[in-house]
Amino acid sequence: MEMEACARCGECLAWCPAYAQDPRESICSRGKLGSLKRIVTSGLNGEEMKEFLEGLYECSACGQCHIVCPVRINTHELWERARESLVKAGIPQPEEQIKHLTAIRECNNSFAKPQTERGLWAETAWRAGLLKEPVRLWKEYQAPVLYFAGCTASFDPAMQTVAVQSARLLQEAGVDFSILGPDEPCCASKLRRMGDPGFADAAQQRADLFLRSGIGRIIVSCAGCFKGLHSDYAGILPASVEVLHLTEYLDRLIREGNLTPTRNVPMKVTYHDPCHLGRHNQIYREPRNILHAIPGLSLIEMRRHGPFSLCCGMGGGLKLAKPEIQKKMSAARIRQAEETGAEAIVTPCQTCQMGLMTGTEATSSGLKVYHITEMLIRSVCPEADRAHIEKAFTETETG
Repeated sequence: MEMEACARCGECLAWCPAYAQDPRESICSRGKLGSLKRIVTSGLNGEEMKEFLEGLYECSACGQCHIVCPVRINTHELWERARESLVKAGIPQPEEQIKHLTAIRECNNSFAKPQTERGLWAETAWRAGLLKEPVRLWKEYQAPVLYFAGCTASFDPAMQTVAVQSARLLQEAGVDFSILGPDEPCCASKLRRMGDPGFADAAQQRADLFLRSGIGRIIVSCAGCFKGLHSDYAGILPASVEVLHLTEYLDRLIREGNLTPTRNVPMKVTYHDPCHLGRHNQIYREPRNILHAIPGLSLIEMRRHGPFSLCCGMGGGLKLAKPEIQKKMSAARIRQAEETGAEAIVTPCQTCQMGLMTGTEATSSGLKVYHITEMLIRSVCPEADRAHIEKAFTETETG
């Protein structure tokens, strides 16, 4: 029905961030929907199928086409289902995506690292004096709240700051929480993004783990993990298990008076809405509330923000399949941020943070890129800002 619903109006062409960098009909939703319809009815020849696959994977599944579509075709869901159907039919994903998915299936994390290293960020941060107290493991203490750091903040040295600052902010607010540490699984949402047929079974295994462990509330600092655990697990993880993004929870803590930004942060910033947090889950207000609560901080919106936020290109496996397109997309977003006159661009997603940093490099921009935790830390407890964390972690590695 969704394939038949396309009015071929071309509105998706005007808004698609990938089409803006590579204007081919097969890239935009109208082109992909037309090809899907022909696959179901008459079929495609070899060259046409090749072009369709190029377009299907040169897409971050950001959902912008869904927002602007006059009949609101659920395009990003359709692309994920199409990818899965093709894999089941024997047409595999791009090679770099296959390597990434293999790491998740075999190592339970996308970095192919030993799971024993997953919680080391917390131990390092405690020894370096960056936390108020040690972060406890769930198997030793079942707290009311589980902090789910995710693969990127756990393993990527450039993004472990997010995990440390998230934990510190929860401690500053007096939240009683634990982490799974080496028992924390990959959320497996990337399997769904790239069409791996094993996603449903993987999600069920992880949901069973949460239920067996007696976990009732999960706080997630990764927008991708949030979409996975909150949206993709719908119908798999019972509604009795509450999944909140960190910005939702921090906003609540600030409004309830449990976390109070007090120090002045005199900066002009602009805010980047992650697709998985904004368009896919309608979380727009809470991150902005946090920024508005920081004394001295001035928020200037980009011309495309909220539901119309320009994707940085990091989602849907696009970075793996077409890194050159992702770089162009992130560069376009950085140019929009520069138009505001802001000193920095802030986002609550470490994956977007990495993507936007690619954009600043591609454009030789002087714009700074920060995770939203960095802004809040500077106002609440600046001794745990990014510079202090990086210095402490570097000294630990060299020592």
